[in-house]
Amino acid sequence: MNHRDSITGFAHCRPVAQAGSLCYYGCMTKRERYLRALRNEQVGELVWAPNFDYWLAVNRAEGSVPPQFEGLSRNDIVRAVGASIWNRAGALKTTLDPTVQGEWTDEGDARVHWFHTPIGSIRAAWFPTEGAHRSRFLGEHYVKDLESLRVMTYVAEATRYEADYGPALQALEDTGDDGVVVTGGFCVPFIEFAKNNAGYASAYYLWADHRAEVDHLIGVWFERFVEGFRILAEGPGDVVATGDNMDEWTLPPRLFREYAIPFYQEVSRHTRVHGKVFEGHWCGRTHHLLPLVPGCGLDCVEAVVTAPMADVTLADAIGALDGNVVLQGGIPSVLVCEEGCTSDEFDRYIEEIVMPLRGRRGFILGMSDNVPPNADFARVERVADLISGSG
Repeated sequence: MNHRDSITGFAHCRPVAQAGSLCYYGCMTKRERYLRALRNEQVGELVWAPNFDYWLAVNRAEGSVPPQFEGLSRNDIVRAVGASIWNRAGALKTTLDPTVQGEWTDEGDARVHWFHTPIGSIRAAWFPTEGAHRSRFLGEHYVKDLESLRVMTYVAEATRYEADYGPALQALEDTGDDGVVVTGGFCVPFIEFAKNNAGYASAYYLWADHRAEVDHLIGVWFERFVEGFRILAEGPGDVVATGDNMDEWTLPPRLFREYAIPFYQEVSRHTRVHGKVFEGHWCGRTHHLLPLVPGCGLDCVEAVVTAPMADVTLADAIGALDGNVVLQGGIPSVLVCEEGCTSDEFDRYIEEIVMPLRGRRGFILGMSDNVPPNADFARVERVADLISGSG
C-alpha cells in the first residue's frame, strides 16, 4: 500500500481470527487503530505518529518549510506524509489568588517573569539559544534559597486550574478520524520543584538541607496537579499526558519510587474512571527506570530515547515494559538529521531495528523526542513507505 493511500485512514483488510469471531484490523480508521494501540491492544499494523511541532514552528517562522508543505496546517502535513496525528491541545486555564500578581519584563536579551506576593517577590529568566525563533533556556530559576522557596510555596498554594475545553474540542474536530488528541502538561511534583522552580543543582542542596520545606512545596504541587489532571480526565481529550521529561540522572530509581509512583497512581485513578490513556513524556535517559513502569499507573511512555542516543536498544526498552505498558518512540531525533547518519543508514535503521517490531503489541512508532529544526524532513516523509514495504 502506498502511504498516500493511507491518508483516507484505511488500509488493506486482513481477516484475523479473534475470540472465535472474524476481525478486520484494516477496516479501522487511523483514530481507531491508534486508540487501540495506545490501550495495548493488537492492531495488526504499525502506527506511525511523528512529533514535528517544533520543527514546523521554527521553519515556518524562518521561511524554510519545504515548498510542498507551504500553506498546509500541521495536521495536513501529518496526513500528507501518511502518518497518524498526535495532536496536543490545551484544556485548562490557570488562575491565581488575587494576592499574587505576575509580571513580565525584559532585561537585555532575557525575558524575566516575576511573581509578586505579600511575603515577597521571586523571578525567573529565559535566555536566547540558537536564534530568535528557537526555544529559550531557563537560566535563572524562581527558587534560590529558603526565603524564595517559601514565596514559591505561597504561589503554589495560590494556584488553581479551571476547565477550558474549547481548544481540545477544536483539536478533535480538526483531527477527525486521522489520530488522537492529547491534553496535559503537568509533571511529577518533584520534577516541577527541581527542574522548573529551583533548577536541579540548587534543588538537591535545598532538598538535603531543608527537606521538610521542600516536601511541603512538593505536596502542594501534588494536590494542585492531581486536581488539574482530574479536570483533564473529565475533558474531551483522548490522552492525558505528563510533561515530565523523565531522566534517571535527575530522578534516579530511589526517588522515582518515592515521588513519581505515588503521583502516577493517584492520577491514574481519575484517568481510568473516565477511560483516558495516561501517558508519560519520557524523553531522557530511562534505562533503569523502565522496569519500574509496569504497575506505576502509566498506560504509555512516549518519546522514549533509545540507541544510539541512549544505552538501551529499542527492543530492550519495549521488553522492559513486560507487555503491560505501551512505548511510543523508536526513531531517535539524531537519525533524521544529516549530522546523525546518512540517508541510507536511516533506511537501514528502519529496516533492521523498527521493522522486526512491526505488529508487536505495545509499540507505536514515534519520535524520540521530536524532529529537530535542522532535520532532513525527507526522512520523515519516507517513513510511511518504509514501514509499509513500499519504500
